[in-house]
Amino acid sequence: MKRVSISILVLCSAIITASAFRTKQIIPVGTLFQLTDISQPFNPAVYQVATIDPITDCPNSSAICVIDVPLSDVYPSGPNAGKPKVDIATAVPNELSDDIVVALGNASDPTSFPARQRIIYEKQP
Repeated sequence: MKRVSISILVLCSAIITASAFRTKQIIPVGTLFQLTDISQPFNPAVYQVATIDPITDCPNSSAICVIDVPLSDVYPSGPNAGKPKVDIATAVPNELSDDIVVALGNASDPTSFPARQRIIYEKQP
């Protein structure tokens, strides 16, 4: 019995230790959109619902790959219905277009904006 309990203790310790070294998975915050033409990151028409995994398919670089945005950043109606509001650029701070500019100038990837529930993934052009 003592041998079994020691084995269970060793097994549990190994599992806890192994889980401590796993990379932290990024959990999507909203809707993922994939940019289909990297030369037009501010054109809603060139975004589609993502069909790739941004963690594995968007290597760190300098072109927008996938954006993860809340529903408030998606047009509910009109000519861009269902597309992200990437084309709004006004003097109001913290718009999605502002965050894209920040992400493009940021060396880290992905660039996360937790207060606005946005994550921007980049890839090599």
